[in-house]
Amino acid sequence: MALLFQRNEIGFERTGQVVTVPNNDVAHLMYYLNCVCVAIDCNHDPDIQRFTSYQNWSYLSIEEQKALLVVCYTCSPDVLNDRVFFHSDALCGDYNNEFFTINQVRNQLLAAESIIIAGQVREVNKIMTYKMQWMKTYYFDPMERLVARLSASSQRATNRLTYIPNVVRQPVTYSSSSNHTVRNICCCIYCILIVIPTIIGIIVAIINAVTK
Repeated sequence: MALLFQRNEIGFERTGQVVTVPNNDVAHLMYYLNCVCVAIDCNHDPDIQRFTSYQNWSYLSIEEQKALLVVCYTCSPDVLNDRVFFHSDALCGDYNNEFFTINQVRNQLLAAESIIIAGQVREVNKIMTYKMQWMKTYYFDPMERLVARLSASSQRATNRLTYIPNVVRQPVTYSSSSNHTVRNICCCIYCILIVIPTIIGIIVAIINAVTK
């Protein structure tokens, strides 16, 4: 069932707080999810809750950052706009976003009492209004940059796994046993070519001297 609100009449109460978000794409996306959980009931969903502590963004591993992207895509503005999130500079006032507790039913702003995200029905506790700069800062731009960074990181890892280094051939070195074998062969050749003919010559000379 939908709820309706009129901008120029008292129908809701501001409940937003000023927070400090680290200047990091992962932290910005975690803050975006935190805002989602302020607006809808995420208390019983650990898959979302573990990505909302934006002050601890540096503890997320690469695999957890990839999971963060999936959760943010599941809870994208396309899913929440005009039901939970509303683009309204006037209702934001001096801030880039603002939360409201619903007190009365009027017209013009359409909100939902519940919303289905990833197949689960979630109760709408509050609505959030935002300026487009807020959505660019905490969703669109960090989503684009983080996807590009993680894709580049995965490509570098793939290149490292498939890299085949140049093989430098080293000079062949023979073991002592190999050297011994070579020396034996050389000795045999020396005996065949030099020693044996010399011995034969000496024997022939002696025979000739005796016969004379």
